Amino acid sequence: MRSGNDINLSGMLVREFIKFSILILFMGINIAPLYAFTIETKGGPKIKSDDGNFEMLFGARAHLDVHSFDNDKASTAYPAFGSQIPSDQPQSGFNFRRGYADVTAKFYSLGFKVQNDFAAGTFPGSLREAWVSAKIGPGQLMVGQFKAYRGMEELTSSNEITMMERPSTSSTGIYTGRQWLMGVGYKGIFADQLGYAVHVMSLAHTGMPVTGSSYGGRLFWVPRSREGDTLHFGFSYSIDTPGSESLSAKVVDIYGGRRGFSQSFGSAGAGLGSSTHNNEATIALEAAYALGPVTLQAEYAAVKLDNTHLLAGAQKDSHVQAYYVQASWFVTGEKTIYRKERGAFGKPQPSRKWGAIELAARYDAVENKDQSLLENPCSTSTTKCQNQILTLGLNWYVRQGCGLCLITILAKPRLAMPALARRIVPTIHPLFLFAPS
Repeated sequence: MRSGNDINLSGMLVREFIKFSILILFMGINIAPLYAFTIETKGGPKIKSDDGNFEMLFGARAHLDVHSFDNDKASTAYPAFGSQIPSDQPQSGFNFRRGYADVTAKFYSLGFKVQNDFAAGTFPGSLREAWVSAKIGPGQLMVGQFKAYRGMEELTSSNEITMMERPSTSSTGIYTGRQWLMGVGYKGIFADQLGYAVHVMSLAHTGMPVTGSSYGGRLFWVPRSREGDTLHFGFSYSIDTPGSESLSAKVVDIYGGRRGFSQSFGSAGAGLGSSTHNNEATIALEAAYALGPVTLQAEYAAVKLDNTHLLAGAQKDSHVQAYYVQASWFVTGEKTIYRKERGAFGKPQPSRKWGAIELAARYDAVENKDQSLLENPCSTSTTKCQNQILTLGLNWYVRQGCGLCLITILAKPRLAMPALARRIVPTIHPLFLFAPS
């Protein structure tokens, strides 16, 4: 139950956010007093000048999760772990996963966006996107807080991901806790086929000291991008170096839903003693193909974590691999759309009055290749450190901006051969919003 102080705080934040939005609106109007404006409501409240040089869009989204856990039974032949331990078992129930409100604006070649998640705690740590941008040369320069340019699924909007849970190649796994960072980025598209992006950022988000560093980039190639026939290939590389007060460079896989379990696969710099190398370096590949109502998507990432553990007193590194393969099919015949500005897929509008139906399946795996009885980067003292996750999904897009997602997750954390822990987790996820954001 929320306390009165929590409710008052949320109300205060909403009011401050609205005041800020109104201030920005009047600033835009004062900048262009001679322009004629139109107000639109389709797809979200929008104010736009007739010549198209000024535009302001108000957006919001609310994601409600309902989750039920079917925990694994312990075996007398092996030590209990994970969902087999009663004191560690998550509780079924519901929670608001996201409660976004945002303002996006454009004035000639300048743009900005402010997005706050009122379901994510107190301000300013609840800020998601907060940036200004400018058209410079062939691309766009961004300064502020935004997503680092990493993999395809990581950059897909939470309104448009096929499964409500992202795979281990995202901030749910190899980029744990580093989805939103502060810094500078530049991105663009060459010849309408080759996308590029680079970023230099601190390993921190708003409300934290500016310390640590993250730099990297992404390339993607789209040889075909026709409706119902899109082929995509991508590559990304990044190096995260934590500072004394920054976010950690670590791999923690969250499986069984956001309220489920998590398993550490190593943390850079966790080994005792001083070291000049405490980085997380990641190379990732991606491929996707959408043909008619069917979409296939896969990513593979190789991660090197410096100084994660000791062996005979010597500092040792860890090598983690993560990958997934995903397939989806619109039973009602809709075609997945491709958002070239992101280099990622989005969801189409339902073609029928009662909505669109999508079936999906994904196999996801992550493993620390150095885990053994002698080397223990996962801190499990086992011969294996591996997660295998099978997710089955049924999505009903009732109309634009409103949908229901039902997924079942079968998770197999493998810590010691041949011991296995399994968990089936059905979860219902309604999605409501009044503007895409």
